[in-house]
Amino acid sequence: MGLLGIEKGKIDKETFKKDLEQLGFKVLKIFEIRVKTKRGWIDFTVADVIEPTEGYASYLSTKYSATALEGGEHLIFGEVSAKLWNEAVKISYPDGSEETITILIHDNFLNAKIPTENIEGIKGEVLFNGFRVELPIKLTDLLIIVRIGKKALEKIDKLVQAYGREKILSREVIEYLEKLTKVREEVKESIDYETGFVIIAKGTKISTIPIPNYIVNIIKEGNLQKALKIYREAPNEIKQEIEKAVTEELEICKAIGRENEAKLLSEFLNKIKEENQTSNQE
Repeated sequence: MGLLGIEKGKIDKETFKKDLEQLGFKVLKIFEIRVKTKRGWIDFTVADVIEPTEGYASYLSTKYSATALEGGEHLIFGEVSAKLWNEAVKISYPDGSEETITILIHDNFLNAKIPTENIEGIKGEVLFNGFRVELPIKLTDLLIIVRIGKKALEKIDKLVQAYGREKILSREVIEYLEKLTKVREEVKESIDYETGFVIIAKGTKISTIPIPNYIVNIIKEGNLQKALKIYREAPNEIKQEIEKAVTEELEICKAIGRENEAKLLSEFLNKIKEENQTSNQE
């Protein structure tokens, strides 16, 4: 597939589409983009087409006496086999001059397609275990990615480090993370009962831990009241998972002689047993 475009406003979309079809192109869709050229930002009406596009920007520029562009396989720079390459467009001006501008970075190490600062109107994307997410990542997608697991979150961290957080994370995600971290290096935690995870944020770095595992950890650290509060607010299914995890950890601690930790875990179980009995009586 390739791209063919003409400066916006020089011809209406339907006429442009018909002209391309007469040239033998199958037009998949018509949309608009902005490209940062040596002459400033230019708006284009662009067609996503099938068939080679090489040389057609010059033809369209002459035909319409307007700035035109083309994109396609002949404007791929770098080795695709090396898993990192750039995609460009060629701009042709009515005076006969041309320039080539990189618009997308294809990073197959991270399964991502990243728009450069030279393009507006084309979205990037990244794959997480076959789940396709549009860039920048929205908060609703982030909550789904959390469920995929640690490696997916590590991929986000690598993308942010490589390409900058504004390209990878939406404003709502950045604001969400900033709320969790009033001080950049301070660790903040968010209990998400819907996903069953505790989301731990430090700056823009995100990690997760299942709620039952988190409860076990904080009980062993002596944070019994915090553990009880999380348990009380959890839905019944997660409560059962917590009870199972704490019971299993209690048996392990008893077996290996960790008496202090076993005492704390036992205290937690006794406390929730008392509360559950009182609740049932009521």
